Amino acid sequence: MKQVIDTIELLSSAHVTGEAVAQVLRDAGDCDVEVTRLERDGAATEFLSIVIPGADASAPQLGIVGRLGGIGARPAVTGLVSDSDGAVVAIAAALKLMAMARQGDVMPGTVRIRTHICPRAGTRPHHPVPMMRSPFPMREMMSHEVDPRMDAILSVDTTRGNRLVNKRGVALTPVAKQGYLLRIPETMLDVMGWVSGELPVTLPLTTQDITPYENGLWHVNSLMQPTIVTDAPVVGVALTAQTTVPGCATGVTNAVDADVAMRFCIEIAKLYGQRTMTFFDDAEWGALQARYGSMAHLQTVGRADGAAQ
Repeated sequence: MKQVIDTIELLSSAHVTGEAVAQVLRDAGDCDVEVTRLERDGAATEFLSIVIPGADASAPQLGIVGRLGGIGARPAVTGLVSDSDGAVVAIAAALKLMAMARQGDVMPGTVRIRTHICPRAGTRPHHPVPMMRSPFPMREMMSHEVDPRMDAILSVDTTRGNRLVNKRGVALTPVAKQGYLLRIPETMLDVMGWVSGELPVTLPLTTQDITPYENGLWHVNSLMQPTIVTDAPVVGVALTAQTTVPGCATGVTNAVDADVAMRFCIEIAKLYGQRTMTFFDDAEWGALQARYGSMAHLQTVGRADGAAQ
């Protein structure tokens, strides 16, 4: 909770920069942090790449993607917006992992964390409530947010602007991999129940939710967009609400829910690095491929005007 509160305070500033966040991370412990600024046509954001080394260099590497349009929508609204949760959880997780390492609890595998810092993002219409607008096209965002060395990914995002999950807390999605939606591992459901103290909640997905934004189809939000640029399995970690909340609403960030999401990510990092859990069953994946073939075309924009893209 301390790391979550510290992160919320850090990001609750009109003047926060990616480099300022990176310096806080570097001061916190053993990590490699890179900042990449992208600026074009009046839009700008700063991507953070955070690598926290594990005890075993050969262990599988978990990726945590803090997914969001922006942490603020200035000057239209003042303060930290609901959409900031992805960045809050990702940065807080990095701070907590380094605090653990300082106390001798080093993760078994390297953890790779990506997010971006954008205090002045725009908004866009969306039913039932408006959402934040990504500063750049989604596939370009994903090229910075997904590290090809991530063997599996937890994508964390505010998901309060829907009527699919009518409960405040944290929900999990099915596993998305190369156009397929796969079952949620039982271990993940166990861990979510343990860290939340409640029955695990799941977020239903449609096929179009795991397709690229640029196809113009309806998406619940950008939670699953990392899956369009990777062969690695992706699970969405969605922060939800009982009511429908706009992504650009302020005063919404809930430290308790962010803490649950962060602790879930850390527990999965432990198990995944120890090789005691996987995101999907190899035999079932092989059977799906053998029976039905590849669905990787769902990672593309598909056909437009009858022509394959």
